[in-house]
Amino acid sequence: MAMSESLAPSWLVSLGGYLQEESENQWFWFSVFIALMVVGAFWIEASQTLPGVSESPLLDEGESMVEVSWNQEGTAALMITERGDGSPLKLFDSSGLHSISIGETNPNSVSVINNGWLVSGDDGVLANTDGTDFNIISLIWPSNQTLDIISAASNDGVNGFILSKQGPTTRLHSFSEGIVSEGSSAPVASTMMTDIYLSTDNKLVIITGYDTALGNPTFGPSGEVVIRADSVMGNAPTLTLLHHGAGSAIHSAYFVNSSHDWGENVEMMLAGGSSTMLLLSDFTIVDLPGVGGSTAAAVDGNGAFWFARSNSEDLLNIIPNSDEVVKHKLSNSVIVDAELGTFASGEVMFYGTGVDGSIGVMSFDPNANHDVSQSLARIGDLIFVIVVVCSIAIVGHMFWINHFKPW
Repeated sequence: MAMSESLAPSWLVSLGGYLQEESENQWFWFSVFIALMVVGAFWIEASQTLPGVSESPLLDEGESMVEVSWNQEGTAALMITERGDGSPLKLFDSSGLHSISIGETNPNSVSVINNGWLVSGDDGVLANTDGTDFNIISLIWPSNQTLDIISAASNDGVNGFILSKQGPTTRLHSFSEGIVSEGSSAPVASTMMTDIYLSTDNKLVIITGYDTALGNPTFGPSGEVVIRADSVMGNAPTLTLLHHGAGSAIHSAYFVNSSHDWGENVEMMLAGGSSTMLLLSDFTIVDLPGVGGSTAAAVDGNGAFWFARSNSEDLLNIIPNSDEVVKHKLSNSVIVDAELGTFASGEVMFYGTGVDGSIGVMSFDPNANHDVSQSLARIGDLIFVIVVVCSIAIVGHMFWINHFKPW
């Protein structure tokens, strides 16, 4: 072999030519550098968008959604709608949207129970449904005075709690096997109780509402009201005021799974239009810093909290054992004016008016941000590692060919 012949492969010799000082090929690398800068800038911008988010129309134009509740298996959702044709009670499953025949019933709330859903309505209607049949539960009211039911909560559909409304007054009752207890009024006379939350072990009953004496009714309900109920099923509940504050009303509340790392003393997350709070096991309520107000909230399967703010381009997220609130950017094409939030079938879902003007659902897998196949940020991390490894390999090989001397 001639002394002038290179020991390096031809492709490496060519690459070395591009790297040589004062080489004619320097402009090639300068152009590559500029191109990479431009592509990198676009990549960084795109990688800040939450991956895997989609928006799907759900209701016809003009219809609105009042409530939605997914079954325990996450395979179907029952929802109350307004201003639409046909029944206001609809079932959404893998085959689409179906109306459920409920006669003259005017439904006010839906909640999940062990074998389906519990539906409450005007004129004392309480019913259970599996998504097909609508079965009225016969109730015996105190003094035979039937009242409108605005909310209900139960685990088995036999024993539970209902909120009745008579004029401007709301009362909490317990019910057991069709017998309704006397009603208990809120500790503060100006409070309007609106929602009941019952833990799966039946040990904790929380009622939320607002205060009619606070704010301007023109701008919607005002005042954060949280009440604890204690009762033996069939007896009138005892109500204890836990929180009464200014601000917008609480729109969402979720019990915290003890298997998640929010701490043994955290029982519940409460989200409102002005603040986000945690209910502790000693029944004190503390602020969750860094979040502020929202219009919808959800808790995913890992125990992370997700918050949407109307039609904002951002979602807020905070995970257990963390004080950092992370902001996720959304693509303009998937934004909804979020009013309801939930988690089912491995996806976080926010319901609201979409870009086309109809009610839709924005959904995403909360784990997609860690999936290389879905996240541009994770793909970028992988490309960076590959580039670094290849660069080290090329430089190392050149040094090896030149006996560890600069070429």
